[in-house]
Amino acid sequence: MQDLAAIWQEIEATAVSAGLDPTKFTDTHRDIAAQIVAFLQTPPLEPAEKEPNGWRSWLPRGKNGPGKRPSPTPPPPAPIIICGEPGTGKTTFLNVLDVVLRRAFNLPDNIQPVMHKGLYDYHVTKRLLNGRPISLLSVKKWDDLLHFYTWSRETHGLIAADRSTFIREVLRPMRLIFADEVEMVGYSPTLPILAQHGLLVVGSSNQHHFAQLEERQVPPHTYTFTGVDLRAGTPADAVVQPEDRAWPIFDQLGQQPVEHYEQLAYQQQRRNGVLFLRLDLKTAVYAPLLENDWAAFVQTLPRQPDEPLILLLDDFSLEVLRTDYNAIIRFVSLFDLIEQQGIGVLVRHQAGPAELSREALSHMKVTIHAARGVPEAIKVKTAVGIDRCISRIGQAGHKAHLIISQPA
Repeated sequence: MQDLAAIWQEIEATAVSAGLDPTKFTDTHRDIAAQIVAFLQTPPLEPAEKEPNGWRSWLPRGKNGPGKRPSPTPPPPAPIIICGEPGTGKTTFLNVLDVVLRRAFNLPDNIQPVMHKGLYDYHVTKRLLNGRPISLLSVKKWDDLLHFYTWSRETHGLIAADRSTFIREVLRPMRLIFADEVEMVGYSPTLPILAQHGLLVVGSSNQHHFAQLEERQVPPHTYTFTGVDLRAGTPADAVVQPEDRAWPIFDQLGQQPVEHYEQLAYQQQRRNGVLFLRLDLKTAVYAPLLENDWAAFVQTLPRQPDEPLILLLDDFSLEVLRTDYNAIIRFVSLFDLIEQQGIGVLVRHQAGPAELSREALSHMKVTIHAARGVPEAIKVKTAVGIDRCISRIGQAGHKAHLIISQPA
């Protein structure tokens, strides 16, 4: 049986490498880890013989219906969902748990970059922690993956038996499903289907109430991360000043040949076992790249799995973003990818100090809400993205300085 104290020590050590400050962990973090470890120390139970076929079978039956849905035996594991504001380290904590618990319990990650069903492929952008892929996906991507295995291109219909086979043969050996972006509506029906097969879903969300899970009789255990930002560093940590040792690295990268990925121009150089990538901020946010596009770009770089990557954002100015709604969206997408891939980031502005602080970034939301012709739901989602960036920039800057400070 795995020792919880030893597992917790490994969680703390891995958290440091992931850019979290484990001294800020609370009893809530320990309780979550203990609950998952207890689940893994219990032998897997066989799921119910039949899973619900579609959303309607999860809904409570009326008085005139054929009766209530019988409770499955054994009951499905209740999902664990960590709630809280952006920047409280929810998803990064899940990344750490994913790595540590799979290693401690010898659990596979059966989600490959390319998944196959017959002659058809489904491409999965794997997230990285310290250069190594992890299993965590957004709930939407889990939903898309289940749909890929459920949908028959021959009959043009849904075949629940195909989905059950995929979950039983591919997902059940994993035992844990890590998911972020668990929303109050939209994709939560995916979670009961996974739970029905005996999988423990561990997710994170900016929401706090999950009515769909309650309706489908899989009420989650919710934990809330509040207050302090668990990520190490502040936005100012990413800013390079003329006296910093990183300043001449920008200049040296600027002398390298300009390369192109679609409409993105960049320069790269390997120094002391670190791959540096220089981008002009305007170039970066004007190139029509979103999260998956940025991931595809990073995959084209000549980089070994364990090799650190530091992104140098030159001529950094928030003025580039304040008047351009599309640029803001691409900026958010870039930092979503940076967080997922564990990339270090440094920024500089040669004409003067780069304006990069929590207050300056928060003011970006004024531009978002003033945009015309944009649905309110999209504005809210993008403003939440800015909140994520505020924390992630500091974390990425802190990581970059740690890498540079290591002896060659």
